[in-house]
Amino acid sequence: MIVYAETSGNLSTNSGSWTPIQGLSVKLPEGVGTTVLVILNVPNPYATGNNNPGGNFGIQVNGQVQSAFAAFTYNEQAPSSFGRIPTTLCVPVQLQPKEPLTVTAVWSGIRNST
Repeated sequence: MIVYAETSGNLSTNSGSWTPIQGLSVKLPEGVGTTVLVILNVPNPYATGNNNPGGNFGIQVNGQVQSAFAAFTYNEQAPSSFGRIPTTLCVPVQLQPKEPLTVTAVWSGIRNST
């Protein structure tokens, strides 16, 4: 079984804290002894700012951000153009007996980036 969520259009955050990505949340069924692989693929992100801008991407399970995360930053402090930096994060999630899980993609800006 494949469970997925997708979104399109222009999304943006300038939060320095983990923030849910609009439309990217799924409920996983209960399971005993089962681990699922959660994949967050962000094919065209970019960040703007003037202090080596960048972005963080993570996975939140039932309100708890998992320790694995993905990030990118630009090499230039104030880039003259903001190229796309494809980013993919894979996180194993252990299903719980008698407890469905809510999995949400989260993101944040690095050093006041948008």
